[in-house]
Amino acid sequence: MELINMEFESEIADLEKKIIDYPNKEDLIVFYGSSSIRLWDTLHDDMLPLNVLNLGFGGSSFSWCIYYFDRLFTKIKPKHIVIYVGDNDLANGIPPEKVVKKFRMLANLIRTAYPKIPMDFITIKPSPIRTYLLPEIKLTNSLIRKELMNVERASLINIFDSMLNEKGVARPELYLEDELHMNAKGYKIWKGVVRKHFGI
Repeated sequence: MELINMEFESEIADLEKKIIDYPNKEDLIVFYGSSSIRLWDTLHDDMLPLNVLNLGFGGSSFSWCIYYFDRLFTKIKPKHIVIYVGDNDLANGIPPEKVVKKFRMLANLIRTAYPKIPMDFITIKPSPIRTYLLPEIKLTNSLIRKELMNVERASLINIFDSMLNEKGVARPELYLEDELHMNAKGYKIWKGVVRKHFGI
């Protein structure tokens, strides 16, 4: 695990610097998670007039989001946290029930650190290259939806349904050539769903 840890170190160090240098830490909404967050280059403009900070790091899983939580979040006091993670967990063969346990651990960390702030979980997205995982993705999203009912001031942001075609699989036009990461069309869908969630 330490070897993999070193792969993230430079990225986490960059995020620490980003936090320190961020000009406005008031009323901050933090987006935290894996590459779908990290690659959301237009997040700041897409969420205006909200004050958002992108703390995504590529290839991360629930375990790594838990591992780095204290290191990153002790440096800021967000008023709201939005999470996207779980995609890589399922791809690494972790079953939905265990993914939900990891979610519970991360949610507990957030709630312990920030007892009163809202937290949201963006549903795990479908992607063409991971069509074989659709049943596990659906089950995990469903289990996390139920789990959120037991967490105060927590809710689900459902981007999953909007990213499916009429055949019930991921819309290929929303993705880059790797069929995993989203292009501008994919992020436009996320923008619309998340803005609606925040009432902007």
